[in-house]
Amino acid sequence: MKKEKQCQSCGIPLDKNTPQGTEEDGSLSLKYCIHCYQNGQWTLDLSFDEMYDYNLKRFQESDMNKFQKMILSKMYTKKFMRKLDRWK
Repeated sequence: MKKEKQCQSCGIPLDKNTPQGTEEDGSLSLKYCIHCYQNGQWTLDLSFDEMYDYNLKRFQESDMNKFQKMILSKMYTKKFMRKLDRWK
């Protein structure tokens, strides 16, 4: 299985700034970030709509500049999130 480029739960890029989550055996998850998935379990037990709202609020409250937030708000839609493996 290849490592995904973005978390398949929240959509955040999986890179050096966002560590991968972990499987139950302690190995790194190839699909999910540390914010969504640890020790083989979801960190938050939220419905699709709750997760979407939670992530949108988290992005809006982040230290990104206004331009980055504007671009993200155009990209981060429910249509985008529905394509992630966790929500298919």
